[in-house]
Amino acid sequence: MAKATWKYTLREIIIVILGITIAFSMNKCADNIKDKKLKKQYLTNLKSDVEADKLQLEKNIEAINKKQIICSEIIPVLNSEKDQDMRLMNNIFAIVKYVNFSPKNITYKTLINSGDLKLIDDFELKTAIQQHYANYDELSDDYVRHTSLIKDYLGNYLVNHADYDQIPQGKGPFLDEIKLKNIVRALLTTYDDKKAATKLGIKSCDVLIAEIDAALN
Repeated sequence: MAKATWKYTLREIIIVILGITIAFSMNKCADNIKDKKLKKQYLTNLKSDVEADKLQLEKNIEAINKKQIICSEIIPVLNSEKDQDMRLMNNIFAIVKYVNFSPKNITYKTLINSGDLKLIDDFELKTAIQQHYANYDELSDDYVRHTSLIKDYLGNYLVNHADYDQIPQGKGPFLDEIKLKNIVRALLTTYDDKKAATKLGIKSCDVLIAEIDAALN
């Protein structure tokens, strides 16, 4: 009787262990499927963000090129025998406007803050993602330097070294043309740096998009 009871108990224990094992395996399988779907969604959204960033950076290249042309037109006029005119003033105010870049990084921040970056088990892809957003930090530095030059120097000049009462009299408002010319020359140099950084940003976008495509296909 005791032997039969022992066998029955052992059989029940085995059945319970098997049940737990099967349930655990099913849950793990369901979690894996869920993780794969979540990973795919992250990568899809990330690719969309990077494509939008690339488009913005390409537009920035066009805008920077136009501003470089404007600077090149301003420099020969300042501190020369040519009289200031409305075109010069319009050109000066055209380069005051910033060419900004604000990356779409919500998906990336969510990956980092939620800890879901671990879902991306491909080492090269994970490295490419992290490197890409590190590149954005370097790009931002060049943009900030250029913006600071506009604010601190050109903006200051337009407030403190221009007499706008001269305009109704048909005269140019800019008082110290040598100072203004030097500022524009400095801006032209930072436009070169800004454009180079923007081109590297576009290249970084292309690299990451290719890595994501490879992971999704």
